[in-house]
Amino acid sequence: MALRQLLDDDDDMEFKELLLKHIAPGLGCIIAFLMFVSPLKAVLQVRASKHLGDLNPLPLVAIIANCAAWLLYGCINEDPYVILANEPGLLLGVFMAISCYGFADLKARDLMLKAFLFFAVLISGAGITISLFIKKDSTASLISGYTAVFVLLCYYGAPLSTIAEVLRSRSAASLYWPISIMNTVNGLLWVAYGTAVHDMFIAVPNAVGATFGLIQLALIQFYPAKKGTSTTNSGESGEYEPLQSGGTA
Repeated sequence: MALRQLLDDDDDMEFKELLLKHIAPGLGCIIAFLMFVSPLKAVLQVRASKHLGDLNPLPLVAIIANCAAWLLYGCINEDPYVILANEPGLLLGVFMAISCYGFADLKARDLMLKAFLFFAVLISGAGITISLFIKKDSTASLISGYTAVFVLLCYYGAPLSTIAEVLRSRSAASLYWPISIMNTVNGLLWVAYGTAVHDMFIAVPNAVGATFGLIQLALIQFYPAKKGTSTTNSGESGEYEPLQSGGTA
C-alpha cells in the first residue's frame, strides 16, 4: 500500500511538473501570439480607412520593445519558451507600428518616435554592456532580466496611459478589450511557469500584468464604449469601432 501511494505521488509530481514547466508555457506561447495579433484587425481598419481614429499607437511600439527585451533575456538564459513567445510578437509589432505611423498626426508620430528611441537606447545599451563588460552568466542574466521587466511593465501599463481620459469621458473607447483579456490570461500562465522554474523575473512582472489586465476589463465594464462616427482623411464620415491596442515573458 505504501509503495503504491509512493508511486502515485511520483506520478502526481511528474504531471505537476509537466503542467507547470511545459504545458503552461506552451499555452503561454499560444496566448502570447493571440495577444500580439489581437490589435491586427484594428490596424487593418486603419490601413483601409487611412485614418488612425481612436487607436493609441504607443502600445504597438511597446510590443516591439517588450519582445526585443525578452528575446535578449531568453537567448541569454537559453529558454526556448521565452524565445518562442516573443519572436512572432516582434515581427507583428514592427508591421503594426509602421502601418499606424503612416496615418498618425504629427503629435502621435513624435510620441512614437520618442518611444522608439527610448526603448532602442535602453535595450541596445543592455546588450552592449553584457557583450563587452560582463563575464559572469549570472550577472548577464540579471541585467537582461531587469531590463526585460522594466520594458514589460511599460508594455502592460501602456493602455492605462488613457485612464484619465476614460474617467473624464466615462467612455472606454480608448481601451481594447481583446488585449485586456489576453493580458490577464497570458500573465497568469507565465506566473505559473515562472513560479515553477523559480524565475521571479518572469513570475512577478506577469502577476502585475495580469492585474493591469483586470483593471482594464473593469474600466471597460463600467464605462462601455459606443460606436461613433469619425472623419477620414478624405473628409468623408464613417463608422468606426472603439480601438485601443496594448499587454510577455
